[in-house]
Amino acid sequence: MTLWTGASIVMLATIFWLNAVIIATPYIAYLLGAGFENVSSRKKRVVTGLLLLVISTLYFFIKVGSFADEGVAGIVDPMYIRFIWEGPVGQFVQFQTLVAALWIISTVVALPFIKWGTYSLTIALMSWSFLSIGHGSDAAWWGKAVLLLHLLVAWLWFGSLNMLRKLTTFGSVADIKKVMERFGLHMSFAVPILLTAGFVMYRSATGQWLPQLPLTAYDVALLTKIAVVALILSVAALHKLKFVPQLNNEQATKRLKKSITVEMVLAATIFIAASALSSAFSPS
Repeated sequence: MTLWTGASIVMLATIFWLNAVIIATPYIAYLLGAGFENVSSRKKRVVTGLLLLVISTLYFFIKVGSFADEGVAGIVDPMYIRFIWEGPVGQFVQFQTLVAALWIISTVVALPFIKWGTYSLTIALMSWSFLSIGHGSDAAWWGKAVLLLHLLVAWLWFGSLNMLRKLTTFGSVADIKKVMERFGLHMSFAVPILLTAGFVMYRSATGQWLPQLPLTAYDVALLTKIAVVALILSVAALHKLKFVPQLNNEQATKRLKKSITVEMVLAATIFIAASALSSAFSPS
């Protein structure tokens, strides 16, 4: 793996995370029964959009440099820039740029129908962008549909974690318990969807249901991701079955906060693994 490849994986994983935050913000507002401002300030939401714009731009030029393979000079070569811009990576970055712009618009505009209209378009463009890169671009229609379902569930879950962690710092014990119980209930339905979709995605990418010996680099990366998914499911089960039911004092709240932090680290690892599978390894 080259330095270019490693950098592109980190940038793509960051884009994954920022997309997840955008997806999850209205969901957390719904769980809290509050407006966007009570979940994330307008300034922070604008910063999220600007950061997505910057990271997407960096990702594009890193992919240009990787393709050119001429060191830093290749990044600014007009021929390579034009070639990547007109290809799948360029299309992905164009969609992500529009996502960032629409998210900022939905943040600064007060009119509800414009806010929710731009947010709906944001989700559509965000989803479509990931069908233009990686193995999803070559998948059959059912493979694309399953990929989108998998992404939306993962974004909703992982994008909620930081806001839930903040809630354990500033919310009352009663509010924390109520929100975590609702979140746990929703995710208990989402997890089977996530796992089933991942299973079908492997079939779509490789043409087989299970890895076969000898394992390819793609299989090893996928099995690593599955191992981390198993860990995060264990943490989530610990929340639902033990930490949240026992949430009745400040000490229990601190324990839950630490556990959510661990869950966030595991989620970031999954995003990195997903980025590697999407851009660094081939199923064949």
